[in-house]
Amino acid sequence: MVPPVKNYTVDHQNYHIFKAESGTENQFVHFQWGKFDFRMTFSSTEIDDSRINSKKTFSSQNGSKFIADKFEVLYHNEWYEYVKPTAHGMQFEETLWRSNGRDYYVEFPRDLRNVAQSISAEELGLSSL
Repeated sequence: MVPPVKNYTVDHQNYHIFKAESGTENQFVHFQWGKFDFRMTFSSTEIDDSRINSKKTFSSQNGSKFIADKFEVLYHNEWYEYVKPTAHGMQFEETLWRSNGRDYYVEFPRDLRNVAQSISAEELGLSSL
C-alpha cells in the first residue's frame, strides 16, 4: 500500500490523499475518508461553458480553466458518481450515488462534495474563480 501523500482535517474528519494527477484535459485526486475511496475529477473547459453548466470554475497556475466535473466513490470495485444528498443530519447526510443505472445510498460527512472540491483543488494547485 502506498503511503498517503498528504492529510487534511476538515470539521474533525480526516481525509488522506493517495494520488493527485495533473494533466491538460483532466486532473484528478484520489483520496480516502474512513474506509471509503473517492475520486474528484476536474475537466478542462472554456470559462463561458462552465458558467452555462453552473459548475464551480477553477484556474491553474498557467491560466487554464477547469470545472469540478465528477465526484465518485468506489463501491464493490466500481466507481459510483455523486448525484445529490437525500437526507440531512447534524454531522452526516445520506447521499445518492449512481453507476450504470444502479443506485447506492450511504451516509457521509455533510458537504462532502464541497470539501472534496476544496482539498482536491488545493492538492492540484488550482484556485477558485
